[in-house]
Amino acid sequence: ALISAIRSLEALAHERTVARLKQEMDELLTPNSPRPGRQSGGQHLQALPYDPASVYLLETMVRIASRTPQYIEDCW
Repeated sequence: ALISAIRSLEALAHERTVARLKQEMDELLTPNSPRPGRQSGGQHLQALPYDPASVYLLETMVRIASRTPQYIEDCW
């Protein structure tokens, strides 16, 4: 159960990140994108903006793994 919980959290964090990256790419490829500092053609990506939900998911994964030291190798 512990491993499946960790994997579910990881999958959710991954899905959120991929969705954000797709959104960033769509904005980069839009000719009249209002976001400054972007290069056209998708050649340059900046860091994604802070996402508290993703941070929460990652923190939860770490807490679960660190509170079960007997399974830390399996979880991580």
